[in-house]
Amino acid sequence: MNALGLEFLKRLQEWRTPAIEEFFLQITRSGEGFWLLAIAGTIFWLFGARLAYRMGFALATGDLLAGALKSTFCVARPWVRDPSIVPVPEAQHGAFGYSFPSGHATNVTLLGGGLAAAARKWWVWALAILWIALVAASRPVLGVHTPVDVAGALLLAIPLIWGMGRIYDWTERNPDKRWVVLAGAVLVALAAWAFVRFKPLPPDADPNFCKDAFRAVWGMLGFFVGWHVERKHVRFDPAKLGGYRVVAVAVGVLVLALMIDHLPRLLAPFLGLEIASYVLAAANPLWIFVVWPFLLKGLEKPAPR
Repeated sequence: MNALGLEFLKRLQEWRTPAIEEFFLQITRSGEGFWLLAIAGTIFWLFGARLAYRMGFALATGDLLAGALKSTFCVARPWVRDPSIVPVPEAQHGAFGYSFPSGHATNVTLLGGGLAAAARKWWVWALAILWIALVAASRPVLGVHTPVDVAGALLLAIPLIWGMGRIYDWTERNPDKRWVVLAGAVLVALAAWAFVRFKPLPPDADPNFCKDAFRAVWGMLGFFVGWHVERKHVRFDPAKLGGYRVVAVAVGVLVLALMIDHLPRLLAPFLGLEIASYVLAAANPLWIFVVWPFLLKGLEKPAPR
């Protein structure tokens, strides 16, 4: 299977053109950090808890598990296994760490599939499946993942969408027991951190590979803490904002972009760049689900008498 996957990439490589590379580069970028966070935030600020949290539960957990699986199987990138494979340089720049499963394909499937499963509308499913298929195809076309890496991502994401959606629904029916899910998320995050931190590495392993997994740990903690605080204390309802929802999205996404671009640089002199990146990973979901919704409460329309 490994040899077939590498051979498939070499065949794709022969058919690549600059136009094809540019098209799939733009597609694959839609599965990267800022766009995933911007979509999650937009869904929350426009439509509220159910859609955003159902996909957020799956995305936060799946991102962490994908990192743990990469550390378990330690599958090298295609060009390391076969030097005749030449990935598109712009895609290779962001393709660090181990190869199996594909992080882009995992996250897009979790986000798009989680949203479609929560919305339960055929056109949402159609758009989600198209997005997932294009991003999944982009990874082998760009030469940064084999079909096995992409298939593994899909197999990881599909049961998580179903399972984490059920867990979120359970927390809405049993709000006094949300702490159980929060405690479970903290334990899973700590277990994943310990596994990645103390697992023996292959002799030729990149010592920086685990940073992505550690960022996922902090991202998961930030998300579940943010969810718990928002559901208990903020109870954001975008319907009460009326037309201000458009402003909420515009300002919220702008601040998110500024945080991603500048927060690590501002914190690096005090914490170091690596720790600053972990702080950013936790701060992003806290901004989306706690800080900005809390500030938006002042724009809510008063209830009619």
